Amino acid sequence: MSHVKPFTKENVQQYPKVELHCHLDGSLSLSALRKMAAVTGAELPADDAALYDLTTAPLETDSLIQYLKRFQIVTDLMQTPEQLKIAGYDMVETAAKDGLIYLEARFAPQISTAKGLSVEEVIAALLDGLHAGTKHFGIPVNAIVCAMRDRPLDECIDVFQTAAKFKDQGVVGLDFAGDEFNHPALEIAPAVKAGLKTGLPFTLHAGEAGPVDNVAVSLTLGAKRIGHSVHMSGFPATIEQAKRAGATIEMCPSSNVQTKAIDGYENFPLAEFLSAGLKVTLNTDDRTVSDVTLTSEVMKMHEQFGLNWSLLERLTLNAIDGAFIPEDQKEQLRAKVRAAETVTA
Repeated sequence: MSHVKPFTKENVQQYPKVELHCHLDGSLSLSALRKMAAVTGAELPADDAALYDLTTAPLETDSLIQYLKRFQIVTDLMQTPEQLKIAGYDMVETAAKDGLIYLEARFAPQISTAKGLSVEEVIAALLDGLHAGTKHFGIPVNAIVCAMRDRPLDECIDVFQTAAKFKDQGVVGLDFAGDEFNHPALEIAPAVKAGLKTGLPFTLHAGEAGPVDNVAVSLTLGAKRIGHSVHMSGFPATIEQAKRAGATIEMCPSSNVQTKAIDGYENFPLAEFLSAGLKVTLNTDDRTVSDVTLTSEVMKMHEQFGLNWSLLERLTLNAIDGAFIPEDQKEQLRAKVRAAETVTA
């Protein structure tokens, strides 16, 4: 007689998970922030609870802009190669604790150039940290390089062209982060086109703080993955467009509740997107700012919508399909998922 393993936090944590949408600067542990502060002698609250309050957004945030304010304290600590290495290493350690077998961590080098580092130096230092983490924890972690939507387009194009120099060193894709509402997809189109010329694929934030139009334009531009896209809900033509494009949808439940992209977990369009046949994946977005893990997001979806083992397997295989890695590496990850014991004899 076989039994299904209970769907508990402990069992989900041990399950081999994959994450495609995680911002490094929103996901650093408090201990890493303290190490990073020590590098430059920056002042942080001595009390962890006080530091937690500075870096974590409440569930009742007013907007994406309010939510993004939580990043400033972290950004100030990401300005030297040593700090960036600590950050990269910490990201892999966090992934290991959360039971991930593969992670794509994204970061915007433009925010780490305030003290004189070049974009190239920022990317190199972060990759050093990620590689050191991978070596120690045995989890492959690649990087997606983001440009910021509010920066001049020529500067963004330069970020993408610089990122492409690291194609064989762990940079696997490109993205635009930041204020989607005031800088829609159409506005950033020239930079996306220039970025695609490097041969690196795009994932684009769309339909989070902005309307469904941004999803449609992002897909038209050639984005292979869409970050968030909750505002595609209720628009069957755009859902059909995403499906035809074979686009992977990177969904981030708690972050969307916090930034008011959706009104409460009960309105999260997980079931709608799944039943429409979209390649949905679950992600944390910002582990520290949203105070979540991939395990806790899976449990949240289990409580809200009855997400079970077979659905978790489907979401995980979707994430592997959508990962910006070669097919042979995907096959190795799939083997780990297939070997996961969710049924006990």
